[in-house]
Amino acid sequence: MDVTNKEHTSNVLQELNKQWARAELTDVVLEVEGRCPYFSSMFTSGYVEAKQERIRIQDVSEVAMATILDYAYTGCVKAEPDQVQAVMSAARLLQVDFVGRKAAEYMKDHLDVSNCVDVWMYADMLADCSLVEASKKYVASRFDQVALQPSFVQLPLSLLQSLLDRDDLMAKLEDNVVRAALRWVDFNQEERLQHLSTLSKSLRLSHISPELRVEMKKKCWSTDSKLVYNDSTAQRLGHAQTELQIFLREVYSDDEDEWSTPCYDPSTGRLYAIDMPDNLDSFSRSVTVTPDDELYMAGDIAKSRDDRQNKFYQYNHLLNTWEPRCGMIEPRYRCGLVYLKGYIYAIGGDGVRTAERYDPSCDEWTSIPPLPQPLSLELCAVTLNDSIYVIGRKGCYCFSTTENKWSKIADMLRPPVRPQAVTYRGRIYCIDCDSNRDSQHYSRVEMYNPTKGEWKVSDGSFEFECDTATLMKYRKTMYILIMHGGPDTDLLETDMDSTTLLVYQYLPKSDSWRYLDVKNKRRLFPPLALWLRLASTTECLTVRMIPMCLRDPKVYERDYRGVGDQSDSSDSD
Repeated sequence: MDVTNKEHTSNVLQELNKQWARAELTDVVLEVEGRCPYFSSMFTSGYVEAKQERIRIQDVSEVAMATILDYAYTGCVKAEPDQVQAVMSAARLLQVDFVGRKAAEYMKDHLDVSNCVDVWMYADMLADCSLVEASKKYVASRFDQVALQPSFVQLPLSLLQSLLDRDDLMAKLEDNVVRAALRWVDFNQEERLQHLSTLSKSLRLSHISPELRVEMKKKCWSTDSKLVYNDSTAQRLGHAQTELQIFLREVYSDDEDEWSTPCYDPSTGRLYAIDMPDNLDSFSRSVTVTPDDELYMAGDIAKSRDDRQNKFYQYNHLLNTWEPRCGMIEPRYRCGLVYLKGYIYAIGGDGVRTAERYDPSCDEWTSIPPLPQPLSLELCAVTLNDSIYVIGRKGCYCFSTTENKWSKIADMLRPPVRPQAVTYRGRIYCIDCDSNRDSQHYSRVEMYNPTKGEWKVSDGSFEFECDTATLMKYRKTMYILIMHGGPDTDLLETDMDSTTLLVYQYLPKSDSWRYLDVKNKRRLFPPLALWLRLASTTECLTVRMIPMCLRDPKVYERDYRGVGDQSDSSDSD
């Protein structure tokens, strides 16, 4: 924590002047933990301390007192993260409101899976309602992960019950809530088994598996208590995740609204929006998703080429916010970011050879072997089995996580300017988002077979011209969204021959791409066409999100008011 009160100096001088005029200035020594830092202060009350030269302050650590004294003289508050709680306690005891308020704000802004329960219990002890609500909601937003932390079993019964009663618990299954309750009981069965019947009132019977019901019943055989479950059939918020497509765009726009990220539900045709962190432009960010639908984003804030701040974030589905995590070891502009078997890998970026690995369990980055050579700014990275594949104009490489080393693989048949790749059925499929018009080549899809170690053209007859193209997986197959035509093109034409957005579906048996003649074009196409029109490149991720927690996407709707029938989803597949 490092904050400054800009009004502190003038306020202190004004007060000291009044005290000097009243002849109330007295020098005393404050004794904290046996030490005696010197401090000039006024004691005008009737307490005995007003006449003492040495005053012992109980329940305040030396470090916390030193922080308060530094603030008194300088107006600046500086404290290490592990000292913030002690500083807040000292500030409340000594009634230094600014320090106490800033310490609470710091703890709100730095909640994470490892500390949120401790902060919640601390805030509850101080009866700080604002900090209690913030930390409790954070615990709910990361429930499945927080329930595995050592601090979780330290929760008092009243706080645990208030947590399990919440509708917005981010638990993927009600069984996870039951297991968390059992883990709390098992930590001290002798004292806590009697509370299982109390906790059962917070557990929703209709969503609990038969196996766990039996386990709960067995737990109560040794007590006289009876299990009475919650009869609510409502799902918790974590159960309501829906598969959405997130379109990550590189945008040429000064409009702040265009920096948010659009989400689309193909089954309903509904639009949503995710806000991006401040100061990260769309050209510097890279995003990856884990099998548990956790989103991570890397990017940098570049004041100049030599002055960069690397940023790394994790998305909070319940709060619809991006939470800062440990920054990367080295700044990376548009790096390859992938998830593989519990780790996040950041590779290259703007000619950088280095690579590193992030461990979410301890919020740490460690270096891994660098790329054999720096690749161009435009690169893409995908994972297949135990390896990471990096594709760029200057070559293609494979990193084996089991052997911890890079190896060269075959280059694409046509070196890509802007590669975009996905893995599908044990192969890598890659397109060039740039249609290479200067060389009179259209874009096409190439497929890499890791067993044979070679690239081949997927459906050799299929080539396309585009301004932007997006290769995406959705459910059981792949699609290509092709956009061509400038920003002035009318995207709402009803004549299929004049449409600017084309959709092709991959047929794996014949290794061919089939053009989709979607009947309800006006319902499905306008939002997609709008997004692609505003982007230089677009990447699509399929993620299970919580629609009710996302932002109202009015910014995407304003340019196609009154378009089509939103209720007809018969051809949404």
